[in-house]
Amino acid sequence: MQLQQRLCSDCGDPIDPKRLQAMPDARQCFDCANLPTGAAPAIAPPKSIAAKPIATTYHLKRYLVNVGQKTDPKTLFRTLVRVNYLFSHISAAEMTPIFIQWCKRTNSPFDQAQILQLVLDAKQWVQDHPSKGG
Repeated sequence: MQLQQRLCSDCGDPIDPKRLQAMPDARQCFDCANLPTGAAPAIAPPKSIAAKPIATTYHLKRYLVNVGQKTDPKTLFRTLVRVNYLFSHISAAEMTPIFIQWCKRTNSPFDQAQILQLVLDAKQWVQDHPSKGG
């Protein structure tokens, strides 16, 4: 049985195929799933998952399939920062409607204005903290 590769909802790294075989519904990699409760890792650029920059809205939508619902603004902001590192070529204007649809689909409690502001804040945060890895 061939399992589809899935990315961790917290760090963005690929989830080990053995973990997915044992737990097909896993949304986190082993490391993130085993963090102590309440211990959030510092926001850092995720490891590169492709040799070329991922710059299409299609890839962003596919990435969000593996990211669970976010109900806390800080958690959504961390997700947006990771997304901005991974999808740096997608503008805030292109990213905002994708996140609005994603929040509606996951029943997250954010309105359009909140999402727009969080997208802009995350873009600014990424500009102020450039990736050290590339």
